[in-house]
Amino acid sequence: MLKINTLITCCFVILLSGCLVSKQQDIPTWHLVYQNDSTGHTLYGNKLILTDAIKRGSPVRVAWGEKLDDGTSDVEFSVPEFVTLVGDTDVVVQFPASMIQTEYMIAKKSYLKTNPPTQWRALMSTDGHYHQFHTDLKTGDVKRVMWLKTAMAWYVLSPQNDKRYIPELALKNGIRLDSIKRGK
Repeated sequence: MLKINTLITCCFVILLSGCLVSKQQDIPTWHLVYQNDSTGHTLYGNKLILTDAIKRGSPVRVAWGEKLDDGTSDVEFSVPEFVTLVGDTDVVVQFPASMIQTEYMIAKKSYLKTNPPTQWRALMSTDGHYHQFHTDLKTGDVKRVMWLKTAMAWYVLSPQNDKRYIPELALKNGIRLDSIKRGK
């Protein structure tokens, strides 16, 4: 009788652990799904996984950085506030405004730029291009505009084995002009 109880207990534990592993795979976590170099060539992953995750409604996080000849480095992460899928092949993101730091390579010297207080806005794409501008918050003037080529890492928040439906979002006649009013 003890052997049968032990056997039943072992079977129960195995079944329960299988259910727990299955449930854990359904819990969304951040995954690196695509990485491009500064020319837009794939370094890691698959851009289709990125675009499918976006179509499923998964949030995106982008990382980029640099390493100097002396070995110092910085990596920045940002969550875009606006995402565009271009022809189902590229992703273009716009980041929310944030303040420019005084230093990026030495943590002890990192402060927010205050003279003048300067804000950063940027757009990045899986094709490697990166456009940014800096705005002087005192005057409202754009003080610096940069066009760069940048390697980027693209993360999505999704289940490990994402089997959610992928909707067709670009529909023929999906946007139709209702009316337009032009200014003077």
